[in-house]
Amino acid sequence: MFQVLVIGGGLSGCAVACELAAVGAKVTVAEKTGRAGGKVRSYGCKATDKCNNCGVCLAGGLWEKAEKNSNIDIICNAKLVDVTGGPGDYSAVLKTPEGVRYFNSLASIVVATGFEESPAASGHLQIDGRQGIIRGLELEALMKGRGKETLFDKVPQSVCFIQCVGSRDKKEGSMYCSRVCCSYSTRAAKVIRQIYPECGITFFYMELQAVANGDYFAGLQGLGMEFIKSRPLKITAGAPAVVEYEDMVRGRVCKREFDIVVLSEGIHPPDDADITAELCRLSQDKDGFLKSAENSWDSGVFVSGCAKRPMKIEETWADSAAVAKEVLSRWRKI
Repeated sequence: MFQVLVIGGGLSGCAVACELAAVGAKVTVAEKTGRAGGKVRSYGCKATDKCNNCGVCLAGGLWEKAEKNSNIDIICNAKLVDVTGGPGDYSAVLKTPEGVRYFNSLASIVVATGFEESPAASGHLQIDGRQGIIRGLELEALMKGRGKETLFDKVPQSVCFIQCVGSRDKKEGSMYCSRVCCSYSTRAAKVIRQIYPECGITFFYMELQAVANGDYFAGLQGLGMEFIKSRPLKITAGAPAVVEYEDMVRGRVCKREFDIVVLSEGIHPPDDADITAELCRLSQDKDGFLKSAENSWDSGVFVSGCAKRPMKIEETWADSAAVAKEVLSRWRKI
């Protein structure tokens, strides 16, 4: 039996742990929060009258599976404080509420620390107040708790999505595309349209990423959804909330009122990514995401999921399986 330490108990961390435990590895998962599962545990299914392939079902029951596996030890509220040793024989120290714990003879370490949401206020966007404004994760929670005929406390007449919040933003140091925003917002918009057929839905966007095969966005326009290519300048909270944006066609600043404004937040590296990189002998790319300082195969330290770059749920799942396969292959070659 070989031992592996997984840093992070979200989607990627649990997926890697389950894959390795299935072939006999002894896996310790160090999760910094109070429970395993990560952010995806709070995500809601976005099916309408049919599946919209949001990927949430992939993670269904994953954390319970990890928690029940006798080969997996999940330590919550754990912080990695030291890593010593070398390839095939690492030692690690975790700080936990119960005290310091030491782990030796680790064949590999997998860093699956996930991501943080973008700040509530993006560098380019001024936001005054909170009334009528919800964040992406708040919308996810509503999706998870929704009924067949209700989603919001009051029936909205108009909803708008502000895309690329925290992404494509030089002031935020995040010029990259977060990849997930178009996917979750447009699928959520389909749910809103199904529950509230008379509700007007508007997207403010910079560019639109591929979500599904075919002419996906034309299909949304066919449902009466409006797409405005503009980056809003200011949102003033209220009932209704007011969005100020530059009209690219008329060349002037316009204002629109909406009952609900959704901030489609992007993905940022964790705030402590630099510390993790130092402890695990990793490097960071220009955007702050983690990458191996040397060949992962040689070092025995692997980066998995959104710790390495923005990924959708299905991409994270596939990457985690690939990383687990690399860890296993390396151990079998030692």
